Amino acid sequence: MPSVFFQTFGCQMNVADSSRIFDILAEKGFVSAETAAQADLLIVNTCSVREHAEQRAKTRISQFARERRNSGQKLWVIGCMAQRLGERLRDEVPGIDLVIGAKEMEDIRQRIEEHLPYGSECTAAAEKSSVTDFVPVMRGCDNYCSYCIVPYVRGSEMSIAPEKVEEQIEQKIAGGVKEITLLGQNVNSYSYEGCDFSDLLSRAASIDGLKRLRFTTSHPRDCSEKLVRTVASLPNVCNHFHLPVQAGSDRVLSLMNRGYSSGDYRSKVEMIRTYIPDADITSDILVGFPSETEEEFRQTLSLVSDVGFTTAFMFAYSPREGTAAASMKEYLSDKQKKQRLTELVNIQTEITREKYGQMIGKQVDVFVTGRQDRHDKMWMGQDNGCKRVLLGCNGAEAGLILKTRVIKSSGMTLIVERV
Repeated sequence: MPSVFFQTFGCQMNVADSSRIFDILAEKGFVSAETAAQADLLIVNTCSVREHAEQRAKTRISQFARERRNSGQKLWVIGCMAQRLGERLRDEVPGIDLVIGAKEMEDIRQRIEEHLPYGSECTAAAEKSSVTDFVPVMRGCDNYCSYCIVPYVRGSEMSIAPEKVEEQIEQKIAGGVKEITLLGQNVNSYSYEGCDFSDLLSRAASIDGLKRLRFTTSHPRDCSEKLVRTVASLPNVCNHFHLPVQAGSDRVLSLMNRGYSSGDYRSKVEMIRTYIPDADITSDILVGFPSETEEEFRQTLSLVSDVGFTTAFMFAYSPREGTAAASMKEYLSDKQKKQRLTELVNIQTEITREKYGQMIGKQVDVFVTGRQDRHDKMWMGQDNGCKRVLLGCNGAEAGLILKTRVIKSSGMTLIVERV
């Protein structure tokens, strides 16, 4: 049977796209290869959000092209970098057989049919051991934040019909999945024939066999009271909002074209915590944006300290060709950006440690996702927010929700015992 090996970079949407492609290939008789060397088809799913992400992908693609075991092994490059560079990528990295951009994901089955070297249909479904999976509910983005390449490589927003979303969830549950994460560049702006994201969340949460439901990413501007009330009312929807703030300065937020002020953002956080006091709120934060002053950076640090994110993804700004910010004059050196990023990371790390430490002695419902490969073989999972959990006990298995008590915190992981 032919085999495929995936190397996926970037966001959860890319993970979902890789999973979808694998499902299509499985229908064609493909199985998953344990290593790249064993595969008949190599697929690299690329990210274009930062220059570093593109360089990592190019390095891996070059390695695959260089180490191909024979001329029959095919190399496909897909995703956001593939969309941004197109056929130029094949000139930069010789040896690529096919380039498929992110905008082509809706027609990916047709593209595979056109280029797949194996034509025999296989009715056997691919085995999946994971109890968690992703379901995209929309694609593209209409926000055009000045630093972001996503609208250019993924196209305009397009919401997927709720019936199709429900069908995908039901199929995954039938395959053993217990927890679903609904994905979109901005799920809050989901809209399909009168069904908004709050309505979709309610419909998805009611599907039989679904133990937990998550979603990401939420744009602060569109985070409505209806959505927060909906999350609060649905017991199987996790109390976690990923709400990227990006900066604490109103001037910088305006330059970023984010569509809200720091005061607006604080009000959204206050609303969430009014309805869901124990909600985990996480964020994306960008430092060193063009013309950001020291005082404006301090405003970001102040917001981070005041809000108290459970965790955050933090980055130093790097220009992306084709975005509005790429033409803005930069005043900061790479060294200054890294210094600001280090200071931010240190502050957020302490906040995260404090958040995890406050959980000691509390009871939490843990969704078990799997088992460690390490010698102690502890069970891994998540609480009802976003916090990672380790559990040592007999009788557990992936997909169960267990009542536990937190006995220790490593600062980034909760150690629990079964109640």
